[in-house]
Amino acid sequence: MVSQNSNQAGQTGVNDPTDIPEMPGPEPGIDHDPERMAERRLLERILGLKQIIKDGLGGPVELHELGICYFSLRNFRQSSKYLNELIESYADYVEIAAVMALQVLCLIEDEEFAAAEEILAERLQKFNSDVRLLSMQAHVFEKTGRFRESIECHRRVLQLDPDNVNSLNSLGYLLALHGQSEAERNEAYDCLKQVIQRKPDHPAYLDSFGVFLAKQGDGPRARKALLKALQRAPENQEIIAHIQEYLD
Repeated sequence: MVSQNSNQAGQTGVNDPTDIPEMPGPEPGIDHDPERMAERRLLERILGLKQIIKDGLGGPVELHELGICYFSLRNFRQSSKYLNELIESYADYVEIAAVMALQVLCLIEDEEFAAAEEILAERLQKFNSDVRLLSMQAHVFEKTGRFRESIECHRRVLQLDPDNVNSLNSLGYLLALHGQSEAERNEAYDCLKQVIQRKPDHPAYLDSFGVFLAKQGDGPRARKALLKALQRAPENQEIIAHIQEYLD
């Protein structure tokens, strides 16, 4: 059967390529970049939530969502503002623990470590086995130069959650840099070996393993791990710094 799009002049039965409809292009004046589109949706949602609250119809759920939206936009101060309002006004909110955890993350991102540590200490008095809070406390200790305290905190996390890859990686990395014995260097290797086996292409884990190998004097393997990390995350400044520090 001859296609209806065939060349009627020659009656050859061969489709004329010029008859194929073109795919519609981007609509003029509209930014189709996925990140910008996601940002625009967040901003539109923020406007909607603020209007709901202004109309007196909002509550803890809307304040929580506002905090999440601003956090996603990396506007940590605005996120913290709405989370604080929620905590002060709705102490019995069912997701109050998640709200407080997000509040601490905002403080950490803004490098307000003293304020973050104060909240964490208070929360951990009540929830001393909360892995999420312990992980953030370990991060604060590391960022403020208290490496032994951070190491012990990650060990506590792994007692509660042996498969926690973030603490395995962080503990391995900290012990690679600050380990004080052969036993701790072996512990570092065991931690980093586990995360590499589970996620062999993760740039952060490759970076940590590369630093460990460099500290052990294994230059060729360190180079391989660090360059592979850079390949996976070419703009990561920490990986670049480690390559400059540890590779000739």
